[in-house]
Amino acid sequence: MKKVKSKFIPLLLAFVDILLLVGSFMLAKYIVFNGQIPNIVFYNSLIIGWSILWVVICLKFNLYEIPRILFTYKILAKNVYAIFTFIFLSAGFIFMITDYKFSRLFFVSSMLFFSLFLLTWRLISSFLVKFYRKKGYNTSTILLVGMNKNILALLHQIYLNPKYGFKIVGLYTDAELSAEIKSYYKGKLSEISSFLDANTVDEIIISLPYHQSKLINDLFRYADNNMMRVRVIPEFSEYLSQTFSIDYIQNIPIMKLRSEPLNSFTNRVLKRAFDVVFSSIVAMVLFSWLFPIIALIIKLTSKGPVFFVQERTGKDDLAFNCFKFRSMTVNAASDELQATKNDARVTSFGAFMRKTSIDELPQIFNVLLNNMSLVGPRPHMLKHTEEYRKSVDKFMVRHFAKPGVTGWAQINGFRGETKYIKDMENRAAADIWYIENWSFFLDVKIVFTTAFSMFFKKDENAF
Repeated sequence: MKKVKSKFIPLLLAFVDILLLVGSFMLAKYIVFNGQIPNIVFYNSLIIGWSILWVVICLKFNLYEIPRILFTYKILAKNVYAIFTFIFLSAGFIFMITDYKFSRLFFVSSMLFFSLFLLTWRLISSFLVKFYRKKGYNTSTILLVGMNKNILALLHQIYLNPKYGFKIVGLYTDAELSAEIKSYYKGKLSEISSFLDANTVDEIIISLPYHQSKLINDLFRYADNNMMRVRVIPEFSEYLSQTFSIDYIQNIPIMKLRSEPLNSFTNRVLKRAFDVVFSSIVAMVLFSWLFPIIALIIKLTSKGPVFFVQERTGKDDLAFNCFKFRSMTVNAASDELQATKNDARVTSFGAFMRKTSIDELPQIFNVLLNNMSLVGPRPHMLKHTEEYRKSVDKFMVRHFAKPGVTGWAQINGFRGETKYIKDMENRAAADIWYIENWSFFLDVKIVFTTAFSMFFKKDENAF
């Protein structure tokens, strides 16, 4: 297999980024100004400043580092985050350093074109890197030490997948091996030294039990003295049912059993900004005409108030008043019983609202009041929270996040009546996955998937 250095790739990415930024600038110039810039000095200075700012942001966020294990959706999420940072800082700098009446249309056009061009380029470059590695370039040689289900999973999912560019040069273990991986077997753990003396590898992947600590430390020392990198997969991790991370306090490792991206202040600000901007747009575009129509129909078709207000469990197990359009007749069991299929309490227009999720629209007010987020675990009535916290394992973990108008569970079909405990277990598992894997890009995906489903997809669980 051929092995070629890839140091030119970050330089290529930066060069293409600048070309895309300049191209977006020129395209916006011709659309907004018909090719004639009103202030040549100011606008030409602007594109130079933008180029420098974008490269600095990319370096800060490590956007030019090409990871060995390449996931396209994570790359897109990081770049969306960088684009928002770029837009925010650009607008702020323009406001602070000049009183020149800068064209807002030009700014929006430039940023829009650059965002579209950049994300398209990142998709293409991600595909090209994977294709390049499949052809045998930019490979990384690895030696596997130990065998358990984690090593086996990595073999099948990562190390044997040609798009990641790994080449397994050997496997050392005292464990029994299946026929499918015996071709990589080089010997027992006691025979590693002779192999390393005769061969050079890029990385040693170790997954051994604690009683092999002497061998593990010997391998660390050997790798350090021979410029080899080491990665360790803790063997106890195969017994854990969830992901974990390790922090250090005074050089003492502390294991965290859950990743929570929204513990980051920056991520919370980004999520809140998206909530406020999107909810404000919906409120201005829809509420001025749609709310009066819905309110009138509710009043004409059934007796009772337009809105249904119910206490539900929010973030950190705190109760809040959740707003909905009333879709049922006024009844004493509304705080006790879930809606079921063909529920006699649901009005004729209420059935339509529940099918299309229109009854949830007033929760936009909850978002603006900061009780809820656009995306998050759906809030339950207080009685059900008390029931499920006892019967569903890890159910309360979903309350680490702010409840949402829609969520990962809902777009994956886990909505509506929870007739069986398994139904709520599936919903809770999806909510916990969302909390552990949050990204701005994921929120955008969920919001637009929900909007599409409201108009074009029939959900059998919505009643």
